[in-house]
Amino acid sequence: MKQRLLILIPLAFVILAFLGYRFFLSDDVDEANLVKVEKGKFELYVVSMGELEAHESKDILIPDVLLDRTIRIRHIGINDLVREGKEVEKGDYVATLDPSEVEENIKNSRETLDMLSANLENSRMDSSLNLSDARDAIRQARDNVLDKEVKVEQSIYESKAVQRQVQIELEMAERSLEQKKRNYQQKKRKNEIRVKRIEDKITQEEEHMQVLLQLKQDLIVKAPAQGVVVYARDWGGDKIKVGSRVSRWNPRIAILPDLSTIMSVTYVKEIDVTKIHEGMPVKINIDAFPGEVFDGVVKNVANIGKEIEGQFLNGFKVDVEVDPHGVDLLPGMTSTNRFIIESMEDQLMVPREAVFVEDSREIVYKKTPLGVVREEVETAGENEKHVRITEGVKAGDKVFLTPPQ
Repeated sequence: MKQRLLILIPLAFVILAFLGYRFFLSDDVDEANLVKVEKGKFELYVVSMGELEAHESKDILIPDVLLDRTIRIRHIGINDLVREGKEVEKGDYVATLDPSEVEENIKNSRETLDMLSANLENSRMDSSLNLSDARDAIRQARDNVLDKEVKVEQSIYESKAVQRQVQIELEMAERSLEQKKRNYQQKKRKNEIRVKRIEDKITQEEEHMQVLLQLKQDLIVKAPAQGVVVYARDWGGDKIKVGSRVSRWNPRIAILPDLSTIMSVTYVKEIDVTKIHEGMPVKINIDAFPGEVFDGVVKNVANIGKEIEGQFLNGFKVDVEVDPHGVDLLPGMTSTNRFIIESMEDQLMVPREAVFVEDSREIVYKKTPLGVVREEVETAGENEKHVRITEGVKAGDKVFLTPPQ
């Protein structure tokens, strides 16, 4: 009997110790810090943010008159603009451009016309006076010639020397008359050219005035076709809005996209772009439709990159055609693009947070019935959420997201 008690007492002590350890362990472990090792479909992919755009669209531009180089208006502001996403019909109101600079130009043009009209009147009066004086001089020169001719006729009874003298005076009077006639023609031509130049300037300014008056009417911008209004972007990538300024170098105010040709436009980092190719499948999440996953396919990969704003690396533009699944997708919506590089079935995986690197080895902290085990694992790739594990754990094992105390 004593021997049995000696055997049962240590055994009971071990059982009680084990049950106590299990009790306290379950109290100490935060279940929210534990995840199960999953087995399923594992995808290697590249993720990049993008924005929806219409592959085909019709532009809503500034008035054609503003593209005329005779209009000395470099930029013009937007005073009013319909809300983005509004459906419009052809001819519907879209925007109002700031008329202040146009009105200032019209005022200046009117003042220029008044000045030119005054100059034209003065030039005509000056021309009339100058030509009147020239005609008087011609009449006097002609009278002088007639007088000299009479003297020549009367000199036939005079000596040869006197006859020669009056003949010379007649020739000089005739030359003077011809000179005054030429001067008259030159003055007349000069005055005609001066008047013609002023008249041409007036005609040019009147045409400019008509263009400005037409521009003032065209400052009310209307839709060139039916569609949904989407704001355009300026050179800096910011959306055009009330207060923005447009010009002949950046003439787009908004666009009317063809919603049947929606693309997700994104820029893939240069370190990943070699993994992207045309025809590659893409999974797309759109912020406006949380929980929805849209299918896409790569249509084009740019050959030349550009610097990504805020990052010290280049990005390559990638166009992804989106299958809307009957959902009304609109340009400007933010998208998250997952380019599927490789897809594998029946793979073990854990969240990325559950794998730690210690002494150049990858490990997980696994919960077992006897406590926490520090387990070395072998991995084979990771994506945005999970790490693929090929050795060290099995499906259903529980691992810690943070190292346990």
